[in-house]
Amino acid sequence: MIRGHGGEVYHLAREMGLPPGKILDFSSNVSPLPPPEGLYELLSRHLSEIERLPEADSFTLRRALARRFGLSKEAFFPSSGTTEWIFALPEALKPQRVLILGPTYADYEDAAGRAGIKAHYVFARKEDNFRPPLEELEDLISSGDLVFICNPNNPTGAFLKREALYGLITRHPEAVFVVDESYLPFAAEDTESLLSARPYPENLVVLFSFSKIYRVPGLRLGLAAAEGPLSEVLRSRELPWAVNRLAQVAGEFLLAQKEHEARVRAFLNEERPRVRRRLSALGLSVFPSRTNFLLAELPEGISGKDLRDRLLTEARLLIRACGNFRGLSDRFVRIALRSPEENERLLEALEQALKDPS
Repeated sequence: MIRGHGGEVYHLAREMGLPPGKILDFSSNVSPLPPPEGLYELLSRHLSEIERLPEADSFTLRRALARRFGLSKEAFFPSSGTTEWIFALPEALKPQRVLILGPTYADYEDAAGRAGIKAHYVFARKEDNFRPPLEELEDLISSGDLVFICNPNNPTGAFLKREALYGLITRHPEAVFVVDESYLPFAAEDTESLLSARPYPENLVVLFSFSKIYRVPGLRLGLAAAEGPLSEVLRSRELPWAVNRLAQVAGEFLLAQKEHEARVRAFLNEERPRVRRRLSALGLSVFPSRTNFLLAELPEGISGKDLRDRLLTEARLLIRACGNFRGLSDRFVRIALRSPEENERLLEALEQALKDPS
């Protein structure tokens, strides 16, 4: 069984004998706003297309990606979520080592392990507000390494400017960098994406997810992007019909929704500081974030898993306990923001639970 991610509402609802809609999910890092207006209607109009095979190479979607980001359409490799490429790359590239900037998403290490490669971590530190230690990482990079960097990072919310990453990548052409930008639209416009960097480094793979910013994780749509020899490596691993037809149609539509992305960022710029202040007032240590989620450390003596289980049992609210992230203790939790009313419901339940932690 696959466990240990956020958003396990279906599994938990089965265990509790509840419909999934009865659990309010703050564990899944998707947008606090609904999908862009018009998406459901568009999918309804195209529903009959499930009777035919989708485009084998997602040509129309790749053309839309090329228009938005300015790379050639051959540079994009759409897939059923970024997970496919996270697991395919270590096996395809066969690196000497896998370096991971942590604490971060566990699938990078799992992908290395599946390829028979040991993962080496460089950890950001709590006392530095989890600022990514790029200097320390750079000192370790050697020829043949595969380096995973999530930016902005999950679960810390820390954000690196494009110039800093671009400099690191171009100074080490002998290593391959995988930069996961799944959360970047929450933090900044396309100008901060490495997909917009020129010249595009030939030792760089960028991962892009539709799931998070557009709130469509059930569509399973993501991609990898690369140019030069790396693009040939990805092409050798590309599967025909890797993206279902409704996801292809949705992806082309969603790429044009820049105004929606801006609305999400504007909402977060108001709601995130408010929720952070409230959490701090409850005695949690809350770390800076440029994303749609907040990482917080609980007071001494309170376990994140115990708090998660209590909120789920007593209030049907699901948060992410972070004790299984390498580099974090069991006192850390991650909270994805939702609507102001839903956030208030969580804050009130947290206040009650922390008053009586037994």
